[in-house]
Amino acid sequence: MTRVVFCFFLAVAGTVLAAQAEGASGALVKLAVVKQGTLRQVVVAYGTVTADPGGVTTVSMPRDGTIASVSVRPGATVKAGDPIATIETAPAAVVQYEQAQSTFSFAQKDLDHTRTLFGEQLATRSQLAAAEKAYSDAVAAYRQQKKIGADHTEEVLQAPAAGVVTAVGVAPGDRVLANAVVASIAARDRLVLNLGLEPEVAPSVPVGAPVWLFSPQNSVIGFSVKIASVAAMMDPQSRLVNAVVGIPKEIASRLILGMTLEGHIELPSRSGLLVPRSALMTDERGTFVYVVNKGIAHRRNVTVSLEVDSEALLTAGVSAKDQVVAVGGSGVEDGGAVRTN
Repeated sequence: MTRVVFCFFLAVAGTVLAAQAEGASGALVKLAVVKQGTLRQVVVAYGTVTADPGGVTTVSMPRDGTIASVSVRPGATVKAGDPIATIETAPAAVVQYEQAQSTFSFAQKDLDHTRTLFGEQLATRSQLAAAEKAYSDAVAAYRQQKKIGADHTEEVLQAPAAGVVTAVGVAPGDRVLANAVVASIAARDRLVLNLGLEPEVAPSVPVGAPVWLFSPQNSVIGFSVKIASVAAMMDPQSRLVNAVVGIPKEIASRLILGMTLEGHIELPSRSGLLVPRSALMTDERGTFVYVVNKGIAHRRNVTVSLEVDSEALLTAGVSAKDQVVAVGGSGVEDGGAVRTN
């Protein structure tokens, strides 16, 4: 009898220990409460100071010629009227001018003679009209040659406006055709910055978004502007999307063309349900969290709207005041028991 009672107590003790072991086997986790809130994302991007295309003027060859000398280099600051290059008129251009001058002189004399004959009724009205047309064409051609300076064997091309020389496209001795660009000059007070955005971020950056710009090398340089435009295509070289910001005139004088600035773009805030980023888990079925109810973890697929620092903003999958597994989720199974101590 004593042996039977002893075995009975052993069985009861085993059951209690098994129950305790089962309770202790639940995954040890830390929980967090889902709450309503907002997140504001700040996008970091880098860009290069460049000339505003609308503020760039060019110095072009007025006629065919040869570059005798170049007076500037890229990066030089010039004033309106400063010499850029000296050119020598091409022999063919000189011939064209002399032909235009000769044609003009002949047409003028022919018109005077025809008018005299017409007055004496020795020339018809159609002959007079033809002489007048020839004279008009000769005047136009001659003036055009004078306009491009073909009457000068040598000419100094001057800067049309003050600014910074951004490019010089010729060298002494070059034979250059008419209208070829000799140099480009950017207005010093019209600068822009092209910020490179990651393609996945660019669609969320609106025009007008505030951006704080500063120089990583010079702590004195720092100012706030707004996004002027966002490109709809990637740059083929950088594989980034360009966002353009205009630089205020009072700031432009402190910057150097080609320098790099860092930009922090503030995007509009979003509202939703906040959970720790550590609560998010991902597998082949998507992103999910574990919601704990009465010590049991339940998988919930979620839609993530935004992730900033240590928080994530959800738009679906959980409710406010739900408790989610924030730490230890890797050891949790759907429907499994969890414990916090």
